[in-house]
Amino acid sequence: MKTNDLPVFPLGLVALPGTIHNLQIFEPRYINMVKDCMENNHGFVIVFKKELSSGDYEISKKGSYVEIIDFNNLPNGLLGITVKCINKVTIKDLIKLSDGLNVAQINPVIDPEVDDQALLAEFSEISNILSQLIKHPRVADMQIDIDFNSADSVAYHLAGLIPIPWIHKQNLLEAYDASQRLNILSKYIEEISTK
Repeated sequence: MKTNDLPVFPLGLVALPGTIHNLQIFEPRYINMVKDCMENNHGFVIVFKKELSSGDYEISKKGSYVEIIDFNNLPNGLLGITVKCINKVTIKDLIKLSDGLNVAQINPVIDPEVDDQALLAEFSEISNILSQLIKHPRVADMQIDIDFNSADSVAYHLAGLIPIPWIHKQNLLEAYDASQRLNILSKYIEEISTK
């Protein structure tokens, strides 16, 4: 993964490592970005765009490096791309180019090591929910590759599938390690189940 001058795409969504997203591209700057990514064999960074009351927005300092795994022309005339999130990154020195595209220096974020087996045993309900969820026909059709021996893989994939607000998903992306991530996710699941 190159780390300098990667395109940064602010969106109202959060891509969690290992998850897959379908995007519709229509602005010329992002169509050009996709062409450049394909020609030069690199991905881009998705960052969460938080709308402000002023009508403006702010973007997070942590985002996700994604790679394009598929593309097609959609019936509505837009370019459809499928991206897979590779890892989380920090964003520094954000610059807006003349065409409006943001580029930045990107550094991969490596979480501290955890005892995956102990964590997965402590939060066994999270693995159980995910095991049930991936049997659902709509989820079974997705290209999901879950490592049930990795606390992060389990946490990220479940968070990607359940209906929680994007800001909650950003909190999970920014969590310090898998232990903190599973604690946060467990609380979100509790909130959902009590509604």
